[in-house]
Amino acid sequence: MKKIIAVDIGASSGRVILGTFKNQKIELEEFHRFDNGPVLREGQACWNLDYLLMEIKHGIDLTLQSGHIIDCIGIDTWGVDYVLLDKDGFRLGEGVSYRDKRTEGYLDKLIEQLSKDVIYSQTGIQFLSFNTLYQLAALKDSEPEWFNRVERLLFIPDYLNYELTGVQNCEYTNATTSQLVNCNTGNWDKQLFDAIGVPESWCLPPSMPNRLIGHYESNLQTIPVASIASHDTASAILALPVSEDDVVYISSGTWSLMGIESLAPINTPLAQSMNFTNEGGAESRFRVLKNIMGLWLIQNVQKELAKYSFSELVSLAKQSQPFKCLIDPDHPSFLNPSSMMDAICTFCSQTGQPVPETAGEFARCVFESLAFQYRKVWLEINQLKETPASQIHIIGGGIQNKFLNQLCADACGVEVKTGPIEASAIGNVCGQLIALNELDGVQHARDAVSRSFPIEVYQPKQTAEFLQYWAEFERVSKTNL
Repeated sequence: MKKIIAVDIGASSGRVILGTFKNQKIELEEFHRFDNGPVLREGQACWNLDYLLMEIKHGIDLTLQSGHIIDCIGIDTWGVDYVLLDKDGFRLGEGVSYRDKRTEGYLDKLIEQLSKDVIYSQTGIQFLSFNTLYQLAALKDSEPEWFNRVERLLFIPDYLNYELTGVQNCEYTNATTSQLVNCNTGNWDKQLFDAIGVPESWCLPPSMPNRLIGHYESNLQTIPVASIASHDTASAILALPVSEDDVVYISSGTWSLMGIESLAPINTPLAQSMNFTNEGGAESRFRVLKNIMGLWLIQNVQKELAKYSFSELVSLAKQSQPFKCLIDPDHPSFLNPSSMMDAICTFCSQTGQPVPETAGEFARCVFESLAFQYRKVWLEINQLKETPASQIHIIGGGIQNKFLNQLCADACGVEVKTGPIEASAIGNVCGQLIALNELDGVQHARDAVSRSFPIEVYQPKQTAEFLQYWAEFERVSKTNL
C-alpha cells in the first residue's frame, strides 16, 4: 500500500487530497480545500502565492496529524503563469495571472515580427493572448530594470515545489503551455526567446514528469516530492480511463479542454487554421486540444446570482426556453468581465438576439452555447484525425452537471462517457506512483483508474433539435463585435 498527497490547484480552488493505492485500486480522501483566484496587486491581477503555500503546508500538516505515513507529494496547477527569482533564489515581484490585461496587443506585435506560420510550426501551440510568450514580451516593456536581476524563471507548480524542497526544476508539460518550447525537439525555441529579447538562460531545460526531485521536511516526517505532469490538464489526461485511440476527451472545469492524444504533434497548416494546441503530456505524448472558456462562464453568473446554488441554476436551466439566445463562449468579452451577466446581455443584444432575463435563461444560454462549442470542436477534430472518433469521454468536476453532459451528447450526436470527477488529482496520484515504480506507465495507470472509479454513459436524444439551431450558433460566433 502507498499513500500519496496530491496537491491539485485550479484557477478557482485548491485541494490537498490523500490518495491510497492498494490492491491495484486508487481511493481518494480530501483533507483540505481552499479558495483561489487572482488578487489585485498594484493594479495587476496576481496569484496570492504566499497564501497558496500556506494552505498547501496546512493541508499536508492535517494529513500527517491524522497519522498517515506519506510516501510522496506532488503538485499540479494551471499553465502559462510563472515566477521570477533573483540569484539568491528570492521572488521578484508577484506571480501575475494570465487574466491580467498586460498582454493586450503583444500577440499581434509578435505575429508582425515572426508570422503565425513560424510560431505555430515551431511550437504547435494555440494562439492565446495570455501565453507566457506574450507575458514575457510585456514584462520586457514594463519591468526592464529586472532583466539584470533575474536568475531563474519557474512556472507556478515548479515554484511551489521549489518552496517545499529548495530544488529548482522545469517540468515539461507545464513548460509546453508557454508557447516557447519547440514541439519538434522538446527543448526551448531560441528564435522565440530572441524575438522577445528574453534570455533563454532564465529557464532550466524541460524535464519529463513523474520522477522524484527532492524532499519536504515537516516536523513529523521527511517526504519525497515528485515532479508529476504538473499542468492540471496533463494530469487529468493521464487519468483518462480509456484504452482506445478513437476517443475525444473533454477535461471539464473552469476551462473545457477538448481534444485527442497523439504520439506526435499535429502542427499542420489545417491545425493552425483551426487554432489547435499541441501541449506536452506524460511519456512524450501530445495533447492536441482546444481551450474552451468552460464553466468559468457559469461560475461568474452564479457569483452574481448568489442566492442560487449551481445545482439550482442547472434545475432552472432545464425549465427554461431552449435556444432563446446563444453566445460564443470564447469571445474575449467573457475572459474577465466585471459582470458576466452584463457581458452576456451585451453580446446577445449586439448579435440581434433576445436578452436573457431570468436566472434559468442565463444558465441555459451558457450550457447550450458550451454544447454547441463542443460540437464545433468535435467536427474540427474529426477533420484532423485520419479516422473519425467514435465517442467523447468527459472527466473532471464538470461531469457533475448531468444536464450539460446530455447536451454535449445531443449537440455532437455521439455517445458520451463521464468519469472520474477528480481527474487532475487522480492523475497527480498516478504520476507519483509511476515515480515510485508502483505503476509501469500511462496505460497501467489508466487501467488502475478504470478499476477504481465509476463511468456513466449518455446517448444522444435531441440531435435533430440542435441541428436546427446550428446555423444560428455559427452566425453569432462569427460576428465581429
